[in-house]
This record gives sequence, C-alpha cells and structure tokens, in this order.
Amino acid sequence: MITRAWVGLMLALTLFYVLTLFGRGVILIQDPSLIAKAMGLGILVLPLFALWGLFMEVRFGLRSQQLAKRLVTMEIPGLDLELRASGRATKESATRELDRIKKLAAADSASWTTAFLLGEAYEAAGDRRNARSAIRRAILLADDSKPSNN
Repeated sequence: MITRAWVGLMLALTLFYVLTLFGRGVILIQDPSLIAKAMGLGILVLPLFALWGLFMEVRFGLRSQQLAKRLVTMEIPGLDLELRASGRATKESATRELDRIKKLAAADSASWTTAFLLGEAYEAAGDRRNARSAIRRAILLADDSKPSNN
C-alpha cells in the first residue's frame, strides 16, 4: 500500500512538472524573439519525454505486478532466501538462489515463470539492471503465451 502512495506522489509531482514546463514553453513561444520561440519549442518537447517515461514505468510496474500475482495463483514456489531483520536477503542466499535460477533459465528459456524468478533473483542479489531486463523478458513471454482471441 505504501508503494502505491509513493507512486501516486511521484505521478502527481511529474504531472505538475509537465504542466509547469508546458506553460513556460507556451509563454516563450508567444515572445516575439526567434530565440525565445526556439527555446519554447524545445521546452515543449521535454514534457513529451517525461510523459512517455512515466507511462512506460507505470506500465512496467503494473504488468510485473500482474505477473507476480499470477505466479502466486499458480502456486509456483518462489525464492528460498534467508532474510535479514531489514527484510533484505542475505548476500549468500541471494547468490545461491541466483545461481540456481540461472541454471533453470538456461534449461527453460521460453518460460515466463523462470524469467520472472530470474528477475526476482537478480533483484535480491542487488543487480537491478539485469532484474528489470529479466522481468521485461517475462512480460514478453507471458504475452506470447496468452491464447489469441481470433
């Protein structure tokens, strides 16, 4: 629940930024100076990138959350991690699970469940870049495995 509150706050701040920047761009475009008009057009492009990035991040979060729920309903065992008092995995258990899931992924590279577990294992080991990459792959594989409505 706290994650949703943070996401909501970040969405609100980003939208405030986008609207403010958009307003400044419009003001600059109305200025008679060509340099100001060029700057205004440039500033209008920045909110588009911000909105695109915001959309992609929220979409990634929602889709990965859907896969996590789907994994739970399938009753597939998760990672066997030893947790510290803070709730984070110990380095040894994270490394052990990462090695185990990497072997599974090598044997079954077309399974979204294995790709998702690999992403969770990378996250537990502290490798966020590879974790996100594996979760993106899991999303693609899960989308490909859905029956089409033809």
